[in-house]
Amino acid sequence: MNRGITMTTVLAQVEDALCWTILAPVVRARRRRVERRVSQELHDRERIDRVLNEIVENHADLLC
Repeated sequence: MNRGITMTTVLAQVEDALCWTILAPVVRARRRRVERRVSQELHDRERIDRVLNEIVENHADLLC
């Protein structure tokens, strides 16, 4: 019976287990890299939203 365990969940559990081995530095580095990428994506989205809102505010008459 499949209880909704996805490959991502399994990989996360394996990664958690590896934190207790000699591979912990590799796991930490991977997690930091993923965290940086997600953080950068969120920052970029916020910046794009600000720019688009500014365009709409300043040039609404041209967007009709």
